[in-house]
Amino acid sequence: MNPYTLYNMLLYKQDKPLLAVWKMTESNDELLAMLGNARSYPDIEAVAHSEIRLRERLTALVLVKTLLGREVEIRHAENGAPYLVGEPWHISISHTKGYAAVQLDGERAAGIDIEYRSDRVKRIRSRFLAPEEEQNIDTAHEEEHLLVYWCAKEALYKLAGQEEVDFREQLHISPFPYRPEGRLEAWESRSERRQTATLAYRVEPEYVLVWSI
Repeated sequence: MNPYTLYNMLLYKQDKPLLAVWKMTESNDELLAMLGNARSYPDIEAVAHSEIRLRERLTALVLVKTLLGREVEIRHAENGAPYLVGEPWHISISHTKGYAAVQLDGERAAGIDIEYRSDRVKRIRSRFLAPEEEQNIDTAHEEEHLLVYWCAKEALYKLAGQEEVDFREQLHISPFPYRPEGRLEAWESRSERRQTATLAYRVEPEYVLVWSI
């Protein structure tokens, strides 16, 4: 595989904010061929025993290289949050079945989440939807609307940077009408700061994507 054909692998990319989505179809060896130094990175060595986790981390490195035009090492803090070594960019990473997404922000924390399309979200809705949010679900687009709520709360969780968060009681989404793409307002009540966020979303045939703006 030619390492200079990176952009042919992308499903979606934008510049404001910097983010990209990748469908993970390559082997780990093919991903390594797109990178120069990844074998020596501690976070790569730590997951070398797991083919799936290794593919996820290599794909994130490739996405960062695609967005910045250069390879940058990614490490993870004790709480699991990713960060770039020697770079001012804030980074958020998300993986789902066969897909990866990365967001970079030079000014503030980033929060991105991607989820593949499935009806599983209907079975777990009581774990993350408050009663007032449940009432807002568009029954004509139930699965899609639920997935936007789920991804929005995942993105908000990453932005909040808090542990032991109750998605149903402490992460909140203002009512919004379902559309294939749009914006929504969110806030958290887990911390004293009660952080707020504006999130954007896209509903694609294969996945739903939500990110901070």
